[in-house]
Amino acid sequence: MTFYFYVVAKGRTDKSQNIMMHIVYSVLRVGMVLVMVSELTTVLYNYHINNFIYWTDNPELFIRLTIFAVIVCNAFAMQYRKISMWLGPVLAGGSWYAYFFFSVWIETESTYLSLLFGYALWLIVFGTCLALFRIYLTRKQKSYLGDGAYAGASE
Repeated sequence: MTFYFYVVAKGRTDKSQNIMMHIVYSVLRVGMVLVMVSELTTVLYNYHINNFIYWTDNPELFIRLTIFAVIVCNAFAMQYRKISMWLGPVLAGGSWYAYFFFSVWIETESTYLSLLFGYALWLIVFGTCLALFRIYLTRKQKSYLGDGAYAGASE
């Protein structure tokens, strides 16, 4: 994400930077496969040990699976350019941080709806911070409107 914002601040992408970004994306895909295997084994283990009770009374598991579904859907949307480049990093970065949080802090004693509300609130805060960071980085570019558009483009 830091490298992406470096490129945004610069205003253009060099060929070497494109190559670097593709390497990063490949590493992230490998990491996502490892997380998928980890989640699947966790789900199978807990289903085998705790049976149905674990599924009906574990909102932390449901929120973790929800967040991971958002991560996977967002990855496909970004891969096939179906989501804008200001929203994609917000969903990716914010969801990975939230996923890590819920993987470490397992017992919150909250309901699924309150966890989902907290996740949505976190994405709003994270998105606002990234938007402000992007504005700060692009302040020296001429009349930057977002995603490569400039105010004086029609002149």
